This record gives sequence, C-alpha cells and structure tokens, in this order.
Amino acid sequence: MGEANNADRLMNVLITKMEDMDGNINALREENLRLRKMVSNPTHMLKKMGLVRSITPLTEDVRDDPFRNDMNPSSIMKGDNSSVPLTNEAFHDLSWDDIHEMAQNVKDVTV
Repeated sequence: MGEANNADRLMNVLITKMEDMDGNINALREENLRLRKMVSNPTHMLKKMGLVRSITPLTEDVRDDPFRNDMNPSSIMKGDNSSVPLTNEAFHDLSWDDIHEMAQNVKDVTV
C-alpha cells in the first residue's frame, strides 16, 4: 500500500508539473503574440519610445547648388552643365584640377 501511495503522489506531482509547464508555455505564446504585434508596426513602437513624427519644411532662401544639380543653365558653371557629374561615382572620377576649376567658378560668380 505504501508503494501505491508513493506512485499516486508521484503521478500527482508529475501532472501538476506538466500543468505548470503548459501554463508557462501559454503565457509565453501570449507574450510572443504581443511582441509580434508591437514589432510589426514600427510607428507604434517609435510612439511608445516617446518619439514623434515631424516633417521639416524645405528652406526657401537657399541658393542653387551645382553639387546637388539644382541649378539653371546660366548659373555658376560656364557653358552647359554637362560637365557637372550627376552621381557620386562620377565625382570620384574627377581630377583635382576639375574640382579646383569648379570651385573657382563658384567663387567668381558669388563674389
């Protein structure tokens, strides 16, 4: 009778332990679902961090900049603007003489 009693106690302990583990797994599933919802919406996550969205208006009093290619044909560069590189790679291919000439042209126009 002692062995049957011990077996019953062992069975009850194992069942209780399994129920606790199942409850923990369910709690983890719920937490995982909440985290997935939070991560799936970056705007909501940034709002929780206290960051706010803002849009800075473009400035209106900025001169044309040949390096951004927002100039008209008669401005800073002599002749047409085909010599002004349009990409970073093209700027890297310029010689120092070309760069100094562009800088000098800008100085001549702005002075």
